[in-house]
Amino acid sequence: MNSILHCFSGLYRVLISSIYFAFFGLGALVISMVFFNLMRLVVTNKDTRTKISRNITKYAFKLYLSTACLLGIFDIKIKNIKKTQDDTGCMYIANHPSLLDVVILDSFVKNANCVIKSSLKKNPFISGIIACNRYVANSLSPEDILKDCKESLARGDNLIVFPEGTRTINFDKIKFKHGFSSIAVVSKANIRPLVINFDGLALRKNVPWYQIYKKKLTYKIEILDKFNTSEYLSLHQDKEVSAVSREIAKELQTLIQSKVN
Repeated sequence: MNSILHCFSGLYRVLISSIYFAFFGLGALVISMVFFNLMRLVVTNKDTRTKISRNITKYAFKLYLSTACLLGIFDIKIKNIKKTQDDTGCMYIANHPSLLDVVILDSFVKNANCVIKSSLKKNPFISGIIACNRYVANSLSPEDILKDCKESLARGDNLIVFPEGTRTINFDKIKFKHGFSSIAVVSKANIRPLVINFDGLALRKNVPWYQIYKKKLTYKIEILDKFNTSEYLSLHQDKEVSAVSREIAKELQTLIQSKVN
């Protein structure tokens, strides 16, 4: 009897997930290609457009995730979310186990900006969103990425970065690039580390996004204490800035790795 119930549960999850992901994809395509591109024509002030766009994105992601949780597709638990309430001009970093990590973070990080893969700018499902939200593409030169990120943080944006540069392959040994810490050091921006523990075979690196998993996809996100970049710099004034940025990257990598299950 239990095996029959388990079988039906798996079939239900595959069916409802397939329908829901298709609906989400179609909705994203329409919103990105029509609504956001239309907004670029109607709302001419760039700052006003970005503020409206980011709020729409946040609540659209919230609706998508909460509905998926109600349908039993996802289970998302976020620990210490109150720590983020007063964050402004802060860099958010996390490990990157799944395709939906940025969607989840964007749903609760206030005034969120992101560093994204340049190839996503050509993706019709999200190209309009990226343009209106003024996300930073990693195809720019290091100097331009630094400039755009520094300006974003100075405006009070909370900048989401995944220091691995791609989704995690080896969960036992995550590897951070130190570009994020160089930006934080130059900008004197504090860093908010997060740990994402993800249980599920779908949405991982080298797994097709449309592959459906028969079990509920579970996310446990822990928001850690803020890393004070200026204080760290003042304690290491005798060192080169590049050396300090590498040390910060290594320290935060070790911290997050210690909490990844």
